[in-house]
Amino acid sequence: MRRHRRAAGALVIAGMLAASSACESAPRDPAPPDPVVDLARLDVGSYPTQPRELGTAKNPDQARMIEAQRLGNVVPTAADIDPAFRESNAFVSSVFIDPRNSLGKIMNIDRFAEAAPDFVAGFLSHGSTEAKNQGRDLFNAVLIFPDEQRATAAAEALERVDFEANEHNERVPIPKYPAARAHWQPREQSIGSWVATGKFVVYTWIFDYLKIFLEQVDLPALQALVEKSLDAVLPAIAAFTPTPADQLMTIRIDMDGMLGRALPRQREDGWLDPPGAFTGHAALHFTSDPADDRRIIEAAGVDRYATDGIELYRARDAAAAKRLREERGRLTKKFTGAAAPENLPVASCKEYIGREALAIRYYCSVAYDRYAAFSASHQLLDAQQRISAQYAILVHAK
Repeated sequence: MRRHRRAAGALVIAGMLAASSACESAPRDPAPPDPVVDLARLDVGSYPTQPRELGTAKNPDQARMIEAQRLGNVVPTAADIDPAFRESNAFVSSVFIDPRNSLGKIMNIDRFAEAAPDFVAGFLSHGSTEAKNQGRDLFNAVLIFPDEQRATAAAEALERVDFEANEHNERVPIPKYPAARAHWQPREQSIGSWVATGKFVVYTWIFDYLKIFLEQVDLPALQALVEKSLDAVLPAIAAFTPTPADQLMTIRIDMDGMLGRALPRQREDGWLDPPGAFTGHAALHFTSDPADDRRIIEAAGVDRYATDGIELYRARDAAAAKRLREERGRLTKKFTGAAAPENLPVASCKEYIGREALAIRYYCSVAYDRYAAFSASHQLLDAQQRISAQYAILVHAK
């Protein structure tokens, strides 16, 4: 094993009528309407302003990626498994068809093609108890295979090649799950477990930085956490039906028009996860602040999320979308206000002033109808143009 990247109702005032003792309601003045935006005056740069119809997968690799995104909708987050995993890295949880940029961080993949030749697609989930590698890390990778037999064979083979890659590995049982194949490193508080279930292989990896720093090891604690994780993951993925291999090319790219409403990314954003549409809960896999974002997303009743050139959320209603935009776009001690886009007064922008060297500097946000959108860029003008184009897309998609 190796160490190792989201209803406002009107209040009424009841007055007692002297003659009839009946109650009468008087609504407060409604909130002022948003200012009218002239789309023709927005600075959108070279970004498109029309929604897209994306259809079905265009090639086998794209079809496998979409299958991985579908899987991500049912995989529990680390915080779902244990609220202690309150930290995350937005660039670690991922969809994948190539293990090098995902599994390669947490297990030996030198012989992956030999051990899992029929691998279809996978989803990797991650959480930490503390930021900056100061606590425990929990990873769950769920891999799809064409059938149960090949999943079972892959679980055994993947454990074997990872075990053989390090002479310090030692096999251990997972008592509650006797079919699991697992090993740990007695000199480090680290364990890996492979379980085949249906057409899936679930790989769980735990690494405890704090105990390693303190030179402590506790195998029962590792085994218990693997069991707790599997208790949540196995029933969750049982609800997912993999697409038959001969039907992968019929998979629709979009979910409820979310990705078609999202601003497409530019080529320089290609290092990110591929564009995708997910359930609202799945958005929590891709946040760096899962506790705060969970509170905001759940309060807004978010049921759909899309990521492309921006992040787009569909909330319960227009009022909830506006509150979502205000909450996620608010200023904190790490952010100061930045100029809003020209001719788009319903949007706001902020500048990152924290100490993270590689952090994106500028962020803009806007809400329209049930949708709240968030752009990010190292250049303020680009962040402004992205959010302006996104607003136009949402208007045109009505």
